Amino acid sequence: MRTNGDAPRQTKKQNLPQNNSRLFTAVQGRASLNEDKAHEFTDVRHVGQVASLPYDLIFRILLLLPAESLLISSSVCKEWFSLINSSDFIEAHSRRSENVFIFLKKASPRLKSFKIEDKLGLLVNSSIFSKSEPLRCYINFVKLQGGRCKVIESNISGFKNILATCNGLILATCEQNGGLLVLNPMTRKLSALPLGTTLPLQQSYGFVFSHLTKQYKVVHLFQDESLHISCEILSLTTRSWRGVDGPSFGLFTSLVHKPVTAIGALHWLPSSAYCSFIVSMGIDDEKFRTLSLPISSTPNDRLVEIGGFLSFVTHVGFRRLDVWMLKGLEGEGWVKQHIITSYRVPDLVPVSTLRCGRELIFQVNGAPCFYAYDVEKEEMRMAVMEGDAPGGCQHYLPHVNTLTR
Repeated sequence: MRTNGDAPRQTKKQNLPQNNSRLFTAVQGRASLNEDKAHEFTDVRHVGQVASLPYDLIFRILLLLPAESLLISSSVCKEWFSLINSSDFIEAHSRRSENVFIFLKKASPRLKSFKIEDKLGLLVNSSIFSKSEPLRCYINFVKLQGGRCKVIESNISGFKNILATCNGLILATCEQNGGLLVLNPMTRKLSALPLGTTLPLQQSYGFVFSHLTKQYKVVHLFQDESLHISCEILSLTTRSWRGVDGPSFGLFTSLVHKPVTAIGALHWLPSSAYCSFIVSMGIDDEKFRTLSLPISSTPNDRLVEIGGFLSFVTHVGFRRLDVWMLKGLEGEGWVKQHIITSYRVPDLVPVSTLRCGRELIFQVNGAPCFYAYDVEKEEMRMAVMEGDAPGGCQHYLPHVNTLTR
């Protein structure tokens, strides 16, 4: 332990780019909000001594940054690069990251576009007689900030549909050839996957991560001509499809609802409305089971993940919403968690949650806005969409911006 009279230890400085110095200073400021602001920024000389900071402190400071800033920070030095790209850091940062909503929107070609077909080496069919480039589907994000929804445009184009999201990765189809793709929009890491069973009457995709095997899985339910629902699963590690025992015949009448991941399983509402049960598939055991709902569903009811648990948000009459929660599949029953009576819109459709489950997000079909219900304050507020965005909650999927590989 050094006393006040000891000479300070000499540390070799690293010559960091000016931008990175500014970034680190900003991070230090954000991590020390309780301290005096003047004290935080008085000695810029210490910015160069990145390597002398304790590893745990750097870890905690970098966790405060959004994924976009982490991509820049990883070039500060080798130690930061290794830390930011470690599996422990990526998982911890993913848990802290806030949900945004992702959707596709047609727009005129943007400068410096990240074109999926170019990255995959696909030939683009274009006419020499065309006077202008056709509209392209771009990935866009919606971030709720106060009373407004901020639309954040990206330059990533070439997707036809976004099928599912998981830990910052998106599962989508290619506009050019209809193939399956997995992309991290932050790192731009792209992988093409082999197609499974094609041309089904109906189909549904789930995208999950197994904490047991540390593998990502794509789950594909599809209906054949005999109206039987079959299931096949692809691991991103093996990149091959294998069939598993699907749900019992007659459980599904529709695959219109996207599955929700919670409590170690994928969960479906098996019909467009008036369901008395849900169908679940364990992520690890890959077994299908049914579970009764506390009340029969209506057309605008949905399953939602809240704080890691499965929730069922159901309309009771025209002026009330009940939120039921299920904390496990081993005999635990549904518990009514919230009763929402302060809203005036009968067509609210649950979409997702924000702030670690403290805000329940709704959309009204065709309306350019979201509604956020604070479960602690028991207050509903409207967040207006900036600019044009597609109507219908089926276009929006919850997503987190992470560095997941």
